[in-house]
Amino acid sequence: MLRILFMWALICTAAPFVCAQINIPDEVTESDSLDIILNEVTVVAKNTITKTDRKVIIPPKSKVNASTSGLNLLQKLALPGISVNQLTGCININSGGILNLYIDGIPATESQITAIAPENIVRIEYHDNPGVRYGNADAVLDFITRKKDNGCTLSLESMSCIGDGKFATIDELAAQFYNGKSTWSVNGGYMQMKRNNWVRDYDEIWHYPGYDVIRKEKGLPVKIGNSIFNSDIDYQYSDNESNLFNARFSLNVDDVPNKEEGDRHSLLTTSDNREITEIWEHTSESSILPSLSLYFRHFFDKAGTLNFNFEGSWMKSKSNHTYSEEMFGTKLCDIHSNTNGDKYGFFVEGIHEIPLGKYMLTSGLRHFQSHTSNHYIMDTQAPTVTTNINQSEISIFTEYNIRVANWGFVGGLTGKRLSSTQWENKLVKYVFLPNMSVSYKPNSDFFFRYNVHIDRKMPPLASMSDISQEIQPGMVRRGNPDVKSFSAINQQFSFSYGNKYININLSVNYLMESKPVMNNVLYENGIFVQTFENQKYFRKLHSEAMIAVSPWQNYLTLWVSTDFSRYFSRGKSYNLARNIFRLHIGTDVTYKHFIFTGCTMSGPSNYMYGDEMTTEKSMNMILAGYKGSNWTLQAGAFNLMKNYWMKTENFSPLTPFTSNAHCGKNTYLAVKFSFNLNYGKRREKQDESPANVTHFDMDSGIVNGLK
Repeated sequence: MLRILFMWALICTAAPFVCAQINIPDEVTESDSLDIILNEVTVVAKNTITKTDRKVIIPPKSKVNASTSGLNLLQKLALPGISVNQLTGCININSGGILNLYIDGIPATESQITAIAPENIVRIEYHDNPGVRYGNADAVLDFITRKKDNGCTLSLESMSCIGDGKFATIDELAAQFYNGKSTWSVNGGYMQMKRNNWVRDYDEIWHYPGYDVIRKEKGLPVKIGNSIFNSDIDYQYSDNESNLFNARFSLNVDDVPNKEEGDRHSLLTTSDNREITEIWEHTSESSILPSLSLYFRHFFDKAGTLNFNFEGSWMKSKSNHTYSEEMFGTKLCDIHSNTNGDKYGFFVEGIHEIPLGKYMLTSGLRHFQSHTSNHYIMDTQAPTVTTNINQSEISIFTEYNIRVANWGFVGGLTGKRLSSTQWENKLVKYVFLPNMSVSYKPNSDFFFRYNVHIDRKMPPLASMSDISQEIQPGMVRRGNPDVKSFSAINQQFSFSYGNKYININLSVNYLMESKPVMNNVLYENGIFVQTFENQKYFRKLHSEAMIAVSPWQNYLTLWVSTDFSRYFSRGKSYNLARNIFRLHIGTDVTYKHFIFTGCTMSGPSNYMYGDEMTTEKSMNMILAGYKGSNWTLQAGAFNLMKNYWMKTENFSPLTPFTSNAHCGKNTYLAVKFSFNLNYGKRREKQDESPANVTHFDMDSGIVNGLK
């Protein structure tokens, strides 16, 4: 019902406006040249400029003309280390981590990136080595766009995918209205996915003192699904000479009626009981997140730039979980848990940047505060159990960026106060965290860089909650309020080579965490307890290589990317080393008005942490279509002729298991329609808005009873 209403809103909003304005031409024609001035560096005929802390990508006109949205353009650019899943509309870092998105320096969502008209993107700043000003981000993408003195833009994109027992849709609508120094923006996005044939097989061993119980579950089909609705209203006032102000109200709604990791129907047999036990598990989750953000920038004639950012949010979350077992028509157990949660948070930040010739000095102060309250009802006869956690993080930081000849140096220092309070348990930690980066650029084609960053991480909210949830008879999940913060050191070496026809990128990353909060299994009073504890260490060696070739720049691009991860996880009762290898292949073809895209996409689920590793079958996509002046129609398929699966392995000494989830042929036939209207007078001078960090927090901190 929500999708039907959303689509009617799209049609009713767009149709009359499109009919009235479709023939209005753009008053300004952009030059075909790639000549551009960026921070006193003139670049000619190259689409990528590599700097110490980032890559600056000027999208080729051929790719802009062949793209249907900002997200589609990003996928065509094939940036190293970044993957774009057009089926889900998600952007991820291949090595895992936090990716922050911005438009003109203002925090943005994937829906807002999708809504950008490709011809309005001046450049993309890819911060693959973000400094202290970006907080805990592992990478940053900032889309710098063209502004107008007057006029408007309207974009609509809708993709529907259907398959045998499967359905998916992504709908986006966005409009911007320009009037002098003011800009109003409205964005809305809706994504929904459903599957009717999700099956999970489960093999598990419970090591009791003196004997073992082998448990085998044969999965039966169940339904899974989720939907996401994102919307926001923006107002921006821009005085090119000195000031920029942006206010945004956002509303995000997530609804998961059948959770992929929490719904199953299976037939269980055990080594001590060959009779078949029928198992049902069902989990539903939902959340609503309204938020308000205010951003202000002032440029001083001689004292640099001052940036101020405030964000406030409230998240209302719900989770319902049921688990039951039945044998010969008799119910053996029936476990229910309902959780309602509220999370309030605000974030304040001030950053001052001052250029000193070839040097840049950045200093700032930021403060984050949150209060999380979750109410657990495990039994209708039992009282409600409430957990309250207060967290805060105060940081003061400075960073110095120097360029000398072909060398670049970045050095920074952050002082942090980390605090967490839960009833009588209080954690306070003061730390100083340095970071450093050295780069060498012998000429315009080659680039080398080494960087190291030291961080201090707080435990996940759910791990420190003083609560226990029953998973099934004989097993519970319990939080641990005594877990502590832990340190992390991240080192990376990267190399790149590029010219008009070929781009080669290589990176090697080494992450070391000391005493991280990871899984732990205990045996207490005949019960297995899944909990959390500060273990010994976690290490990850990740290497990634990518080659992109454009033999005919305006018509054909090919790329191959491969990455290899070696994990070392040392707990108090386990010592593990495992590998994950992935391969990505893609091609992009444009001829006149005809476009074709084909690629493989590896999901973000491929990861290992603690005693558990998840691997996921790569997806693939082909889309072909026709692009007119304002519209595009494409058709194609996702996961053509491939069986989809997701495998989770747990190597716990007490309760190891292997979970194989699959849905057979996962082919979706897709139809995608896009429309972009872009008219008005562009500004002669564009704003150069520096990015600011966003801290919207979607972690509800709920301890669940999922298996």
